Amino acid sequence: MTNRSTNYLFFIAILCLAPLIREFLFGLVSPHHHPFATTEDIVHTIIEIVAMALLGGVLILIDRRFTRDKSKELRVTQAVAIETLASLAEYRDAETSQHLQRISIFVKILGDNLQKDSPYSCYIKSQNNYIEDLVNASVLHDIGKIGVPDAILLKPGALTDEEFEIIKTHTTIGSDILRSADLQFQKRIGTQSYLALAFSIARGHHEKWDGSGYPDSLEGENIPLGSRIVALCDVYDAVTSDRVYKKAWSHEKAVQMIKENRGSHFDPIITDAFLQEAQLFEITKKNYIG
Repeated sequence: MTNRSTNYLFFIAILCLAPLIREFLFGLVSPHHHPFATTEDIVHTIIEIVAMALLGGVLILIDRRFTRDKSKELRVTQAVAIETLASLAEYRDAETSQHLQRISIFVKILGDNLQKDSPYSCYIKSQNNYIEDLVNASVLHDIGKIGVPDAILLKPGALTDEEFEIIKTHTTIGSDILRSADLQFQKRIGTQSYLALAFSIARGHHEKWDGSGYPDSLEGENIPLGSRIVALCDVYDAVTSDRVYKKAWSHEKAVQMIKENRGSHFDPIITDAFLQEAQLFEITKKNYIG
């Protein structure tokens, strides 16, 4: 993607922001149209507005590119734009950048394994560019966290039950944003993008194989395949990472936990693929320490 294209994207984003600037200056852009109570309210609103503006810019830019090149350049433009959206989450949490890099690599490892020889092989091969799209879409799995207050998202101690319920809303916030974006893409271009895959991952990556996850308590293969793959990768990376409220687990302890949750938290087939590729996960983790 050229610098000119990137500049165009941000120019369009600013144009999308313009109608909101007046309301923002008067403190009217909030769920209840009341003045902002805190600096954090202002920051959250800025981030959410920028997210929606960037989505608008993404779609307009893709629409322009589509008229000239319906394949490679369109996909490259879309990929760069999606990475730009994903970077919004990095703004909120310094640990997120390395996390997203690792998740995309983990997803590629499992996707390649499952495509070679698994009950999911035929499905994966039947979908055009499934693994590439899955890797690109995976970086948006936590985009909904832009709607979670810093006081909760970055809390150094244990969350209360009420705070955990708020954290859980990142799945529906993210999926709502991405669903809207995909519908606009379909309207402009006439076909689905991997935003549809990103939508299902954002909503479903905290579902569990036994139906005890959230937000929809989906069970087994009712959970989209991409969500099941990202779910395991996300948990592995979370437990093997240092956080302000906990120390990282060893690779061996993480592998044992995932093995023990085969068929309860995790898809058994995906778990088996992970166990075959566990060494690559460990190497990736060491090379991309956040």
